[in-house]
Amino acid sequence: MDKKKLTKSARDSIRGWMFVSVWVIGFLIFTIYPIFRTIKMSFDSVIISANGLITEFVGFLNYQNAFLSDVTFTKALIQYIGQIVLEVPIAVVFSLLIAMVLSKDIKGKGLMRTVFFLPVIIISGPVMEKFTDMGLMAIQGTQDSSLIDSIIMMLPETLGTLLSTLIDSFVMILWFCGVQILLLLSALQKMDKPMYEAAHIDGASAWESFWLITLPNLRTMIVICIVYTIVTISTFDTNPVISMIQENMFSITSGMGYASAQAWVYFFTLLLVIGFFMLIYGPKKANLYGNSKAVKQQMKEYEKVIRDQKREQRKLKRTAGKEE
Repeated sequence: MDKKKLTKSARDSIRGWMFVSVWVIGFLIFTIYPIFRTIKMSFDSVIISANGLITEFVGFLNYQNAFLSDVTFTKALIQYIGQIVLEVPIAVVFSLLIAMVLSKDIKGKGLMRTVFFLPVIIISGPVMEKFTDMGLMAIQGTQDSSLIDSIIMMLPETLGTLLSTLIDSFVMILWFCGVQILLLLSALQKMDKPMYEAAHIDGASAWESFWLITLPNLRTMIVICIVYTIVTISTFDTNPVISMIQENMFSITSGMGYASAQAWVYFFTLLLVIGFFMLIYGPKKANLYGNSKAVKQQMKEYEKVIRDQKREQRKLKRTAGKEE
């Protein structure tokens, strides 16, 4: 009996699954299994012995200690939230400004793109830590400023710490902007130029065109940049919360169980921070030209004017050619 031969699409599907299966197996072993392992360990007391890990179920005790007993961890979480709220808008706004400059036809544009993306290639925890210790990440001239010190002393402790952190790491914030600049630059280059021409003919200023055309069209890409910036800052090696969790992993008094609980608290805090930014500037029910129906209708009229003008120009060219 003849066996049915596989069709070309079936063979392609099998070949594709064979390639994908390597990644799936690696993801299950090196990502999914450790995730579930840390969930279980967060409810245990884990002791490292010569015979391996000795676990004892303690319920929610690790989470209670993280919120009620460990004052340094809750303080670090509050400072982390304040740091994200301050640094993410600065990084995204700076990226948008640089992307708009690079989208113009200027000399040395390729070199400037390379310069702004270079930190993404060389950036690492030890490098940034070395730069921070040398004071290169701070705004120059503010370290010895008595005015800045007086303002920090007048503020509450949490706000003063946030302001001091912002000043000391301002340059490092800008170093996180290479990928965001490229994302926003690609979105700006794909925008429909006739919209700007129509708005200019109708008397719209550059500022009005920015608010009514550029920003609404960049909303999705800005959201992506916000999420990318939050995750990058939150998972960087110099993050104090991550350093605290790493220290507790091999601590005799706390151990891996408590460190796992801290990691999950930090993870859900990160999700809340992302949700906060999405609530403020997340995807909304909007059309290409913004939220207003009047703006949409006006943009359609702009495009109609451009088409009519081009049609008239073609008629004039044809008339001039016949006369010649």
